[in-house]
Amino acid sequence: FNIQSIYIFCIVMALELNAINVDEIWHYNQLPAMVPCFQSLTRLIVWGCDKLKYIFSASTIQSLEQLQHLEIRLCKSLQEIISENRTDQVTAYFVFPRVTTLKLDGLPELRCLYPGMHTSEWPALKNLVACNCDKITLSQNDENDQFGVPAQQPLFSFKKILPNLEGLALSGKDITMILQDDFPQHLFGSLKQLRVGDDDLACFPLDLLERFHNLEFLYLSDCSYEVVFSNEGYLETHARKLALIKRLNLTRLNHLQQLWKHDSKELDFIFQHLQILRVLHCQNLLSLLPSSSVSFRNLTRLETFACKKLMNLLTSSKAKSLERLVSLRIFGCPAMTEVIISDEDETANLKEEIVFSKLSALSLFDLDSLTSFSSGNYAFKLPSLQDLWVIGCPKMKLFTKGELSTPLRLNV
Repeated sequence: FNIQSIYIFCIVMALELNAINVDEIWHYNQLPAMVPCFQSLTRLIVWGCDKLKYIFSASTIQSLEQLQHLEIRLCKSLQEIISENRTDQVTAYFVFPRVTTLKLDGLPELRCLYPGMHTSEWPALKNLVACNCDKITLSQNDENDQFGVPAQQPLFSFKKILPNLEGLALSGKDITMILQDDFPQHLFGSLKQLRVGDDDLACFPLDLLERFHNLEFLYLSDCSYEVVFSNEGYLETHARKLALIKRLNLTRLNHLQQLWKHDSKELDFIFQHLQILRVLHCQNLLSLLPSSSVSFRNLTRLETFACKKLMNLLTSSKAKSLERLVSLRIFGCPAMTEVIISDEDETANLKEEIVFSKLSALSLFDLDSLTSFSSGNYAFKLPSLQDLWVIGCPKMKLFTKGELSTPLRLNV
């Protein structure tokens, strides 16, 4: 920005910069003229600006007291958020009094908030995203250089901001740090949403659900999990201490073969409060909800998208337990031949009812191999169905072999 263009808008409340080919956002010599225009700035988003090495100068921070949302993504050369003050040698002090959301994603060269000795305060921070930023650290590094200065300061005082956080998104390495560090249990009491990305473990660490005991929403993406939950050794003694998850999103878990390993009553405690389950781009998943004692009795929304090897969604016994299901959506699963398959022990007697008493929306999109909703001779009762979408299912000749009961007024 230059002085001539800055007067085009008198008060800036939201600013988004996308793929701007500049070395800096604000020029030092023009700051006094620009400060009045940006004192009302509440939202700043910077993404895809590959030449930027920093976002703010140290002298601009005090003028951004109204800033509430700071988002920096996909800036491959960014090394620091605040550039070092060239004249002041004392420890810098930065306060972000109203910032509630801080998102840092895809910043491979980001090393710190500020390159010199400093402290920072984030008293209002509620949502933190720190993903794909491999060179930053969230915990305190105890290693010092020859002058007694910490080798690398953490992004901020992680333990100080934790008690207020309601949403947290971290990469696998930072999750490992939390598990290994001695964080007091009460620090995680406000956390409701957790996103984990790029974790190279074989399964999700269940002790996180004990550490984050009030967690309700869990989002897992781009991880190496072969199963999401495993009951080996842990659940038998810790099941009742785990968070009660209400929403589970699984995205791009390309090693995932099944949701859980081994059938166990302890696993029932994890899923019994689940309301929303979404599975996207899990390319090796063969079946989503197999026959087991695990209950999904509170599930209201079930969605799958672009799971290339998924051949069916659930078994008949599992379908009978989904009494509260309201929405069922399946998109782009080319290997799926039927949605509901028969349990092995039911092959002799298929004349049973499957009732989805609350299902109001059923969507089947781009399922190249789908021949029917179910090939079993079940009587399906869908008394609440309002919208049925069947699009891009060229092999589907019938909905089911058994009886089908729906309302007279149905949008098809």
